[in-house]
Amino acid sequence: MDDILTLIGTHEVFESLQQKELQTLQSIIKRETYSKNGLVYDTSQSPKFLFYIETGSFQLTLPGNVKLVLRPGQLIGEVGVINQDFRSGTVVALEDSSLISICGTRLFNEDFVQPSISLKILRALSKRITNYLRSKNQVATRELIHQGENEHVEFKSTLRWNTYTNKKDAAIEHAILKTIAAFLNAEGGVLLIGVADDGELLGLNFDQFNNDDKMLLHITTMVKKSLGSIFLKYIDFSIETIDEQKLLRVDCKPSNIPAYMKDGNAEHFYIRTGPATTDLQVSKIHTYIMERFDQEI
Repeated sequence: MDDILTLIGTHEVFESLQQKELQTLQSIIKRETYSKNGLVYDTSQSPKFLFYIETGSFQLTLPGNVKLVLRPGQLIGEVGVINQDFRSGTVVALEDSSLISICGTRLFNEDFVQPSISLKILRALSKRITNYLRSKNQVATRELIHQGENEHVEFKSTLRWNTYTNKKDAAIEHAILKTIAAFLNAEGGVLLIGVADDGELLGLNFDQFNNDDKMLLHITTMVKKSLGSIFLKYIDFSIETIDEQKLLRVDCKPSNIPAYMKDGNAEHFYIRTGPATTDLQVSKIHTYIMERFDQEI
């Protein structure tokens, strides 16, 4: 049990608890294993538990058939535990995996957990819920950085500035647009600008915009020119501050139509292949669009 408590104690929701406070959660926590395709919960079930992913991976399916892959270190099921009414999605195991389940009904019951401890956890969960309202991924920016880059998350150091030549560079903007296009054409994702590949927070000062609004206007214009205004409805831009460093977060929903990126007189079709952005070969675009968008080209 101590190993489980130590593990969840590293998560932002529980990190404010002292060791003695964590110990009081023993009676409401247990480890559960799931085989591939095993159901954790669906929208018909009462939200009695929240879960910390220990090993393996899970798929969360949200309204609109938005699918997200969840990995060790992530917490799931918080929204249901807070509202005590409904589940907002369905979670299944993608492989043999394990979760640490935390009984939500007992977590806020003073017969099992001291009110002072419950309040700390509730405040941390509420902060995460605020982040949920800003992101379709239902994952806080800090946690995305902690998890690292993957098929749904990519980091970029700057929006337009080459830190080696110390000047603006169109190639940097091009790389940003490629990633956005790939997310639109795949399953969606989050682009974090102001973060190095290794997760180091760099902030937005390199890009030398006069203010946040100028930066948001600039990236919006980039998307309009290279992809088209029609795709802006699938993209949310926001600037957040973490550890006193500002970051630009770009949340991309899966598009309902193919997104081609203009590059001079040419057009490119980008997709995500694992943690990379790939320029799909012309011979493969038709098949991909037929399968992904269910339409002819």
